Amino acid sequence: MEGIFNQIKQMSHEEQTQLMRDLATNAETSISRSYAYFGVNAKLGFWWQLGEWMKEGIVAPMPADYQMSAQVKAVLEAVQKLDPGQQITVLRNTVVGMGFDPALASKKEKEAEVINFTFPRTSQSPQFTIEGVTEPTVVKYIEAMNADNVEAAVALFASNGALQPPFQKPIVGQPAISAYLRDEGQGLVMKPTKGISESIEDGYTQHKITGTVETPWFGGNVGMNIAWRFLLDPQGQIYFVAIDLLASPKELLNLTRG
Repeated sequence: MEGIFNQIKQMSHEEQTQLMRDLATNAETSISRSYAYFGVNAKLGFWWQLGEWMKEGIVAPMPADYQMSAQVKAVLEAVQKLDPGQQITVLRNTVVGMGFDPALASKKEKEAEVINFTFPRTSQSPQFTIEGVTEPTVVKYIEAMNADNVEAAVALFASNGALQPPFQKPIVGQPAISAYLRDEGQGLVMKPTKGISESIEDGYTQHKITGTVETPWFGGNVGMNIAWRFLLDPQGQIYFVAIDLLASPKELLNLTRG
């Protein structure tokens, strides 16, 4: 991503503005193709950096005579009413669909730079307890993710286990889960608070938990509201876990209509 940022810095303000338009409208450009391969967190971080540079004047700032339309004002006011965690969720949902769809590109055009972010831990991972849930596998999974220990987290899955991220299809098998977590799970701080555990048929157990997840792009104390749904097999391995964001574009739309 550093190479792309260097390209953007060398552009004129007019070219930078056009770049942002191209990303938002899924226009086919070299940067739009690379952007399409970013993970969700990388996309969020990309726009966060552009916003910081707009404030500094490095990237084209908003024109002094710019006037927001009534529709833009309504959406902005709705976002301002959300708590910080919900705001991040809305932003993630907004940036994820930008860029040029790689499905429309040729095999040669699909070659893009590999994005590998690392986020140093400034302190030890926070200790936690989950009211209503003491299942060791669940606790070990969250501890491993908070320590950026992908190998330990993936080892808790059954060989044919699955992980379903928000708004995505399930990712099946330890190798695929490992690749996803390395791309999307770095630097996150999971803070589960409470949940319920129950036994179901054939020796399986189910654990439903709510809490927050802090993203490295916005620092501490700004968390997305999250629900985890774990299904463990009779051997205590993760057979399936679904992760749900507790805010959605539909909720934002309802606010604008209120």
